[in-house]
Amino acid sequence: MIPTTKTLFPEYFTSKYELELIWNNTNDAIFLIAPNGAILKANPSFESLLGYSGQELFNAPIPPFIPDHLIKQQKPFLDKMRKGERLHYFETQRVTKDGRLIEIVSSYCPVLDENNDLLLIVGMYKDVTKQVEAQRLLAENEKKYRFIAENTSDLIQVLDEYGVISYISPSVQSLLNFAPSNYINKYIAECLFRDDVPQFIEHLHQLQTTEVPFKTEVRYLKENGDYVWMEVKASYVLDNQERKTMVVSRDISDRKKYEEELKYLAFHDTLTGLPNRYQFTELLKEEMTLSKSSNQAMALMYVDIDNFKQINDSLGHSAGDHVLKEFSIKLKKSVRESDKVCRISGDEFIVILAAPSSTEAAIMITEKIQKELSSPVHIGEDHVYVHSSIGIALYNGEELSSENLIKRADFALYQTKENQKGSYTIWENPRV
Repeated sequence: MIPTTKTLFPEYFTSKYELELIWNNTNDAIFLIAPNGAILKANPSFESLLGYSGQELFNAPIPPFIPDHLIKQQKPFLDKMRKGERLHYFETQRVTKDGRLIEIVSSYCPVLDENNDLLLIVGMYKDVTKQVEAQRLLAENEKKYRFIAENTSDLIQVLDEYGVISYISPSVQSLLNFAPSNYINKYIAECLFRDDVPQFIEHLHQLQTTEVPFKTEVRYLKENGDYVWMEVKASYVLDNQERKTMVVSRDISDRKKYEEELKYLAFHDTLTGLPNRYQFTELLKEEMTLSKSSNQAMALMYVDIDNFKQINDSLGHSAGDHVLKEFSIKLKKSVRESDKVCRISGDEFIVILAAPSSTEAAIMITEKIQKELSSPVHIGEDHVYVHSSIGIALYNGEELSSENLIKRADFALYQTKENQKGSYTIWENPRV
């Protein structure tokens, strides 16, 4: 004969009202199981959860809500109950009356008599279907995003609130020649070129304050000490309610190289590689400012190739280009390392003689130029002797614009051409 709660626990009925309040109003499914596994009684939440009434389940040796793939666990389960073992909060599955498979957390407490024989089992189910589904989706998303992170060419990093790296994508190996393990628990600033660190840290602090994503460009250090230009996008993400920083970096080395090439072309002569007129203007202003602040003179040499048009007309433009390149090389060999040789146009060059300079220094360099030009330029089987006329203007820090200094050197060049080509003239103030 199967015992009932009334025969087993008469004291239960002394507080029947209080127990019924709990039994009928708890959100968890509570039920009583006989030693053979049959359901004796179930509360309303149990019936709401699984769809079975107490009468439908009463005395069923194998409850219909146990999925087929779990029925084989019923005997080991009852054996544990007979031994008095409790089972607390383990996840399993059940089938509702309408055929839905739900996820539950279950607990079982065996009740033994004075002889340690099993009288009944108190069971409790908590529906965690939504939580399990959410975890499943989270795991799927994590798997998907991890797959993306581990197969992207971009560099993906996750930072904690202190800027310490907790995750870095495998692409770091191909981008920076470091294994991912080298970066875990490392402060991100240690990965960057030192000149870029202050600005990047400032961006991170602003992100922590405003939570507004930022984009910038930084240089990541490589294993060999070189660096890779990266475009960085950083934003806040929530990971299990913990705020973290997601940093996605893309290699922009090719773009930077292209930008540098464009910048170079914008400020350099394509034929000779010398600074062009645009860069010359900036270089001259800088040198005049330095000369004035240091109270040391500098000089400007305006250099023109004599009879260059004749070379072009007789030997062709290709030969003329060759002469220009050779001439620029000879000019650079004749000046000091601190001096700047620029091509202004056609066959006109300007040399900025850096401070400290003097009339004597300018004359000495002029003589070196003339000595270099004494050897011919070889164009195929032809030998061309190239000569130049030079105009020199000194600057001693007086109130004078760069344009007027150029005009002085240009005027001195004009005088050289008028009086004696192949020589030089030093500008003198006509009022002195």
